[in-house]
Amino acid sequence: MEAKLKELIGHSNIWLFIKSSNGWVKNVEILDVDSERVSFRYQQESSAETKVWEKTTRLDNILEIDVKVAAIPKCEQKLGEIRNKFTRLLEQE
Repeated sequence: MEAKLKELIGHSNIWLFIKSSNGWVKNVEILDVDSERVSFRYQQESSAETKVWEKTTRLDNILEIDVKVAAIPKCEQKLGEIRNKFTRLLEQE
């Protein structure tokens, strides 16, 4: 677990399942990992405000890691726009 978390330092779209709270913390950014602890940042939004949190927890308190690899819109128009962007990028290579 420690090696995978170190690999993800600075990445976004990571979800962590925290044993002590029995739930997922979504869209975290891993800040630091050592042999005992993990530090990460995440935000929570409500209609009134956005809160940004930094948390440090024990390494053994993290049971699962999910990483969002891609998000593809279901709308055909948006999907077509993405395909066109990729095509143009590949043609530039």
